[in-house]
Amino acid sequence: MRKLAVLFTTVLLFASCTQTKVGYVDVEELMKDYDATKAMEEKLKEEQEVMAKSLDSLMAPFQAKVQDFYSKAQRMSQKTLQAKQAELEQEQQMLQARQQQAQQLMQQKGQEGIEALTKVVDSVVADYAKLNKFNVVLGTQGNGTVMYGDDNINLTETILDILNADFEEKSK
Repeated sequence: MRKLAVLFTTVLLFASCTQTKVGYVDVEELMKDYDATKAMEEKLKEEQEVMAKSLDSLMAPFQAKVQDFYSKAQRMSQKTLQAKQAELEQEQQMLQARQQQAQQLMQQKGQEGIEALTKVVDSVVADYAKLNKFNVVLGTQGNGTVMYGDDNINLTETILDILNADFEEKSK
């Protein structure tokens, strides 16, 4: 019984001596300064501009039809006026649907891009933590999760350097 008590005390003593190594990453700063995030945002911006030009090229002829309709409306019969109005409304609805589809597509691409970047960041943080024997790495945004953290355990710059180096290597 006495040996069991000594063993238990020894195990407890060793367990209390091991320290938990903790670090944190400012996710907001990391994502803002990550070169892959900047590249993704630039690519999305370019795609959005191309899409906007495409939609504008469809809107110009429609607007010309509307102006033509209003200039000739007073000389049209009621039946022709209603038919032309219905035709223009249908075309307008089609154009609005295309705009909405384009917006949804851009939102989806942006969301997918953020999810892909987040997976990369999570993977790099996990690898770094394992390599440097961190037990816990917390993520924070602004004044969120970590209310105070010593700069010595702030891993943001280190992780950012690793991510940007990896991105630069893959971009070559």
